[in-house]
Amino acid sequence: MKKKHELLTQSSDENLPLVALVGRPNVGKSTLFNRLTDSKRAIIDPNPGMTRDRLYGTVDDDLRGSFRIVDTGGLDSGGLIEDMITDQTKQAISKADVVVFMLDGREGILAGDDEIAIELRKIGKPVIVFINKLDGGTSMKFDTDFYALGFENILAGSAEHRLEIAELLDAIFHYLGDLNRFESDEESEEPLRMAIIGRPNAGKSSIVNRMLHEERVMVSDIAGTTRDPIDSYLTYKGELFCIVDTAGIRKRGKIEGSQEHLSVMMARRQVQFADIICVIIDASEPEAVQDAAIAGIANDSYRPTIIIVNKWDLVEDKETDTAKKFEDRIRRRLKFLEKAPFIFVSAKTGQRVSKILEIASEMVFRARQRIPTGVLNRFVEEMKKNHRMPSHKGYQVKIYYMTQVQVNPPTFVAVVNSQKALYFSQERFLNNRIREAFELHGIPIKVIIRPRTRTSK
Repeated sequence: MKKKHELLTQSSDENLPLVALVGRPNVGKSTLFNRLTDSKRAIIDPNPGMTRDRLYGTVDDDLRGSFRIVDTGGLDSGGLIEDMITDQTKQAISKADVVVFMLDGREGILAGDDEIAIELRKIGKPVIVFINKLDGGTSMKFDTDFYALGFENILAGSAEHRLEIAELLDAIFHYLGDLNRFESDEESEEPLRMAIIGRPNAGKSSIVNRMLHEERVMVSDIAGTTRDPIDSYLTYKGELFCIVDTAGIRKRGKIEGSQEHLSVMMARRQVQFADIICVIIDASEPEAVQDAAIAGIANDSYRPTIIIVNKWDLVEDKETDTAKKFEDRIRRRLKFLEKAPFIFVSAKTGQRVSKILEIASEMVFRARQRIPTGVLNRFVEEMKKNHRMPSHKGYQVKIYYMTQVQVNPPTFVAVVNSQKALYFSQERFLNNRIREAFELHGIPIKVIIRPRTRTSK
């Protein structure tokens, strides 16, 4: 039976070859990932263990093509989280075409490097050893003991200082050349980016895994398991989605250390790049004040937002009006998102999870629509006839014409007879009329007021 959701192996082009970065914690994998992808997506911190899930990116070369690259957590042992990181890394290795085994040139071979080397020699795939953190000159020399790991292709350099990066790319493309699976010249489809935000342990990663039908992101009862924003791709009814799982956002006063601070900062940044935002609320903790603060982040982004109540299966003694009462209680605290759709789901059972994608697709479609200027001006004339804009201190604002200048959020410029900004009641009136006329309920919109000048018609 064909699955309703088709997984696209974390890329908008599943035909691109995959290169995995592996090694102990804190050998510089995330620094190399950012260097090769020319980005700052991976969190860089001197403390080991910042990267936990698999983080994917794309490396483009004008002459030789493109490949996907995956940054993995450090292979270590000692606890639930470490075991889960190891499992995520093994999944990345199993899907990779080439593996870059990273080592610390300053520290030499340490406990754990031998074990990783043994496992990599078993996989039967090309392995490139990159000895990192060598800064040039005499410091580029490395201990010959590294050859004892049993790999022929060894390079030494510095991801931070861009040393030997070109040589590393040459080695990668040498192995990938035989695959003949580079990106085509055809323009790839731009995915709909959905950011998943919420408090720690609200079930964000569980919802993502349920939508993907695989253990794509790590899930545990330990708050803070997710640190990097994790991109996952799937198609739903022919539309490509990029689902971004983010770190849990706690109150500022409860954020502990630079690692969590960076994770929260990255989560907030993802909201700015999203087409739609899902705010996850834990049904077992419905009165959390932090939910309102997180919803405020979504509201400030002017992106369509869905409020998702997870763990609905844990709510006992449900009656016919339980969901309605719960929704009313939450909406009273989230008045700024009063029109946002509500979905009650269970990541554990899968109840109504597919509804998230359906509603997201429909909302983004409406947020991306462009309304012709002629249609807007007919709307203005109809509004003048049928609805009187509230006056303020006896002054009546007159709209001459209106045009749309942007989508998602739909942004309109209205030319009026006033030099002043609209009063709150006038702005609310105009926004409501626009939403009613063009089916933009639940869609954040912006209306920019411009006074009529001599050149305005």
